[in-house]
Amino acid sequence: MGVILHLETTTHQCAVALSKSGKLLANRCVRENGYSHAEKLQTFIDEVFIEANLTPEVLSAVSVSGGPGSYTGLRIGVAAAKGLCHALGIPLISVDTLTVLAIQAMAKQPGFDAFVPMLDARRMEVYSRCFDARLNHASNIESIIVDDKRNFPWDGLDKICFSGDGALKCSGILSGNNRVFIEDWPTAEAAIELASDKFKKEIFEDIALYEPTYLKEFIAGKAKDPLGLRGSIL
Repeated sequence: MGVILHLETTTHQCAVALSKSGKLLANRCVRENGYSHAEKLQTFIDEVFIEANLTPEVLSAVSVSGGPGSYTGLRIGVAAAKGLCHALGIPLISVDTLTVLAIQAMAKQPGFDAFVPMLDARRMEVYSRCFDARLNHASNIESIIVDDKRNFPWDGLDKICFSGDGALKCSGILSGNNRVFIEDWPTAEAAIELASDKFKKEIFEDIALYEPTYLKEFIAGKAKDPLGLRGSIL
């Protein structure tokens, strides 16, 4: 199995990992209040190659966390991954971000009947899906508004581990016996097993056509105009 570069940019956490034959060689990770991906991602890529004493030319594939998540973060990660794949003539692998979070949660809290990763989508909304104890998909990826008036994919299950950067804000509504809530962010190294399995099975994306899982349309914020000059003729 070859050398794979793994990119994770779906949340405030920016992370890069380099693996060979499914084993971690080097990684970098930072989480800041804002999105530092544009400034940090390429630097981290350079640093993991230097640490591993390798060059990009040895890469067999690039894997990218395909969402759901931040629109801006996804665009930056996918653009970087596509650029490397185009330049080096290597395949692109996409991994499901929620599956990565479920893998991390199971490592931290084994023994639960279900794992429910939750990525913050603002207010009381989360991107989520439910996994069973073997991390099989028990529900589809959804944008869910968490309130006490709806049915959830995990209703009726006993021991549940909720995780992600959107988990704690939901604990007041969803708390109960045998339920734990872990604040967590997806990492690049947690995607190694998923990406390596896809590489072995040759499950690759069309580099030209691939788009990550956004779930929502991008809504641009209103432009600031403190002096009231927008639209004026100067």
